Amino acid sequence: MVLRLVGLWSILLLLLLLLVLRPDPAVGDDFPSLLSTNASMGKLNIPPLLSIILDREYLGADYERTLDETKNIVEKLIREHLKNGGLIVKYYSWTSINLKRDFSAVLSVSSCKNTWDIYQEAVRERLVMLSITDPDCPRLPTNNAIMIPRSDGSGSNAFDEVSQIILDMKSSRAIGWHTATLLYDQVYDAEISRCILSLLEDREGIKPLTLTEFKINAPTHSWEKRKEIRRTLLGIPTAYTGRNFIAIVNLATLTLLMEIAKDLKLVNPFAQWLYLIPNTEKASGNFTTQSTLINEGDNVAFVYNSGSKVQNCTVSVLCYIESYLLHFIRSLSKLIREEQVVFGQISDEEWEIIRPSKQERKTKFLQMIKAAITSKDECNKCSQWKIQSAETWGYVYRTDFLTDGADLQERRKYTLLDIGYWSPQDGFMLTDALFPHSQYGFRGVQLIFYSYHNPPWQFVSYNDSGSPVISSGVVYDILNELSRKLNFTYTIVISQPAEINGSLIEGNTSSVYDLKTISSDIPQEIFSTLVNNKILLAAIGATVNEKQKKFVSFTDPISIQTYSFVISRPRELSRVLLFLSPFGSDTWLCLAAAVALMGPILCAINKLSPYYEVHNKPTDTGLGKVNNCFWYIYGALLQQVVLVIVTTYCGNLVAFLTFPKIDIPVNRVMQLLRNDRGMTWSIRRGTFLEEMLMDSTEPKYMQLYKGSQIIGELTDELVERIEAGQHVHIDWRNNLRYLMKRQFLRTDRCDFALSTDEFLDEQIALVMPKDSPYLELVNEEIKRMHQFGFIQRWVAQYLPAKDKCSGTGRVMDVQNHTVNSSDMAGSYWILLLGFVSGLFVFVCEFAVAWYRKHRAARAATVAYRD
Repeated sequence: MVLRLVGLWSILLLLLLLLVLRPDPAVGDDFPSLLSTNASMGKLNIPPLLSIILDREYLGADYERTLDETKNIVEKLIREHLKNGGLIVKYYSWTSINLKRDFSAVLSVSSCKNTWDIYQEAVRERLVMLSITDPDCPRLPTNNAIMIPRSDGSGSNAFDEVSQIILDMKSSRAIGWHTATLLYDQVYDAEISRCILSLLEDREGIKPLTLTEFKINAPTHSWEKRKEIRRTLLGIPTAYTGRNFIAIVNLATLTLLMEIAKDLKLVNPFAQWLYLIPNTEKASGNFTTQSTLINEGDNVAFVYNSGSKVQNCTVSVLCYIESYLLHFIRSLSKLIREEQVVFGQISDEEWEIIRPSKQERKTKFLQMIKAAITSKDECNKCSQWKIQSAETWGYVYRTDFLTDGADLQERRKYTLLDIGYWSPQDGFMLTDALFPHSQYGFRGVQLIFYSYHNPPWQFVSYNDSGSPVISSGVVYDILNELSRKLNFTYTIVISQPAEINGSLIEGNTSSVYDLKTISSDIPQEIFSTLVNNKILLAAIGATVNEKQKKFVSFTDPISIQTYSFVISRPRELSRVLLFLSPFGSDTWLCLAAAVALMGPILCAINKLSPYYEVHNKPTDTGLGKVNNCFWYIYGALLQQVVLVIVTTYCGNLVAFLTFPKIDIPVNRVMQLLRNDRGMTWSIRRGTFLEEMLMDSTEPKYMQLYKGSQIIGELTDELVERIEAGQHVHIDWRNNLRYLMKRQFLRTDRCDFALSTDEFLDEQIALVMPKDSPYLELVNEEIKRMHQFGFIQRWVAQYLPAKDKCSGTGRVMDVQNHTVNSSDMAGSYWILLLGFVSGLFVFVCEFAVAWYRKHRAARAATVAYRD
C-alpha cells in the first residue's frame, strides 16, 4: 500500500513538473516562417537559438500587444537582415525556464529581480544577455550583458533619473569611494530615498559605501540660505565621513554651495565633489557663472540634465526590443559569414581545433552589438545627461599658459572637460576619469621650478651645451619622485650662479665642498616668485623659518640637521709611565707607606720585647736595626701579598696596554664654556644657528653667542687653530663631516673629531606659496618617502665617502692598540735608572772602601816610619 502511494505521488510530481516547464501554448512553438539550420551551420557549431522572455506579470495589460508586435518585428528583421544561416526563436511568458538548452542568447523584458535571476543562469551557460527592466535597477555587468532600464523621459521631473544615474555610476566604477557625504536640496526631500538606496546598493560589480546625508533647507531669502548652507557644511565631521561629496542641488543652490565650500576649505586636492543637477533650465553647461567658483587644485565634476523636452518624449519598450533584435540579427549574420569563410578553407579536423568557443562567440556578439548601439539611442532622445569635469591642477603654473607680462589674474584657472554622458541605453559612459586629477595627478603638465647651488640639497653643474643645470642632490631626487607620483614634468631655472672656489661644478658632484656654499637661505628671486604664487614649489632645501611663514609655506621636513662642533682629535697621552697606570697614586702611596712605616714599628716592638733582657742578648743586632727591619718587611711583603698585588697589577696593565689613554676631550657645550685652555669658537654669519642663539634666553646659549666669533667662511688659519686644539667651529654635523673629509684628503691624517653633543635641530623643507592647495598633497608624498627610507638613503649617498677617519666621528672613539716595546718604555727607564743607581752606589762604595784602605795603609806606613 505504501509503495503504491509513493508511486502515485511520484507520477503527480512529474506531471506537475512537465506542466510548469512546458512552453506557453500561445507562443511556445517555433516561428513558422524560420528556416531550420543548414548543414554548414551545424558544422560551424553555432546554435542559432534565441529565447525571448516577455514577462506576462511584468507587462500586464500590454503583454498581448507586445507579444504580437515582437513576432512581427522578428519576422521582418530575419527576412531583411539575416543573410546567412537561420534562426530559431522561442517565446516564454515567465522567467523560470531552463536555459541549459542550446540557446545562443536571451532577450528578457521583466522586473529587476527576475532579470538578475535570468542573468545568473545566462552567465553559467555563457549566453548573450539582452534585457529591458525596471528603473532603479543595478545595471548588469557590461562584460556579460546589455541592460536598459525603462525610462521614457516624458516626466516633467528629471530627478526621476538621478537614482539610476547613481547606480550606473557605481556599476561602471566611475567612483571607488568607501565613504561619501550626500548633500541635497530640500525640494528633493520626498524622493531622495531612491538616491540613498542607490548609493547603498551592494551587488555584483558594485562596491558598498558608508553614507552620511545632510539636507540643505531652502529659506526664502538668499542670505538665510547662505547661512543655512554654511551651518550644514560646518556640521560635517570630515575626519570620520571622509572627503567625498555628492551634491544633488538646483542651480540656485549650486553657486552658493560651491562658494561656501571653498571658503571653508572643504574643496582641496584630496576632496572630490560631484554635483548632480537635475534641472539646468537649458543652461547648456554654462552654470558656473563666476570663474572664482573653481580654483587651482579643485576636484570637481558635474552631471547635469541636457535633454530636450520640447518634442514628444514618449518611449516604447517595443522600440528597444526592435533595436536589440536588429543588431543581434545583423551581428549573427556577420559572425556566420566570417566563420563560413574560414570553414570553407580548412578541413573539419582543423576546424575542430581552431573554432571559437561558446564564450568567445558570446564576447564577440556583445562587442558587435555594443558598437552598433552605443551613442545611437533612437528610442529615447529626451533622456540625456552630460558629464563634465574640471581640469585645474597646475593651471596657474603651466608654462603653456604664461605670456609675456601676463598678470596672475589673467591666467586660466581651469578647463571644463566634456568627459562623457548618461543615457538609459548606454548607461554612464566616460571617455576620461570622473575626477582626472585624483587618478592621474597633474596629467603630465609642464611646470617651472627655480633652484640654486646648495649641496647636498641641490648640485649645479654644466650640461653638454654649457648651461648650468641641477644634476643631482637630495631635493633633485625628491623632485623626481614627486614628478613620477604626481605625474608632471618640469623645467628648472637656475636663479643664481653656483660657485665653488670661483667656478661652477664640473664632473663628479660627490667631492668635498667648501662650507661657504652650503646655505639654507632662500634667494630673493625665488622668494619673490613664491610670494607672487608663480611657481608650484621651489626646488630648494630651505630652513624652516617662523618669520618667513608669514609669506610662504614650508612642507614637512625632508631632513633635520643637528648642530655639533669640530675639535682637534684628542692626542694619546705619553705611555712612558704606563707601568704606573694600573694602580692609582693612593695605592702606590699606601704600598710605600707600608714599607716605610712597618720597618721602624717592627724595630721598636723588637727593642721593647723582654726576650732580649731575659736571655741577656743585645738589642742592637738583627731586627734591632732599622735597616734590617726595612728589608725584612720588604721581603715579607713580596712573599705574602705579592700574589694579590701582582695579579691585580698584571690585569690592569694588560688593559692599559690594549686601550690607549687619551687626553680629556671637550664633548659638550657646557664643557666648551667652562674650558680652562683658552679655546675659542666660531659660527657662520647669517645661519639659523646665529639667529637662534641671538634670540635665545637660555643662559648657556646666551653665553655661547656672546663668546663666539661670527665668521663669513672658515679660513685656513682657523683650520690650523682647530688642528692645534685652540679653536672650535660649530656648524651642521653633516657640514663638519665635509670639513673632516677635506682635511683628511689634504693631510692623510685624522686630525679632527666631532663632539658627542648635538643641539638645536634645524628643519630643512621644500618651500611652497602661502596657503598652497597642494601643501598637504606634497606632505603626504614626503611622509611616504620617509616611511620607505628613500630620503634617508638619498641624504646618505651625498655624504663624504667613508675612510679610515670615518668610524662614528666622535671624540671618544677608542680603537684596539697593538702592544709594542715603546709601551714599556717607562719600565725600561726604571730598570736603567735602577742599574745606573746601583752602579753609582757600587762605585761609591768601592771608592769609599778603596779610600779607607788606602788611608789605613798610609797610616801604617807613617807609623812604621816613626
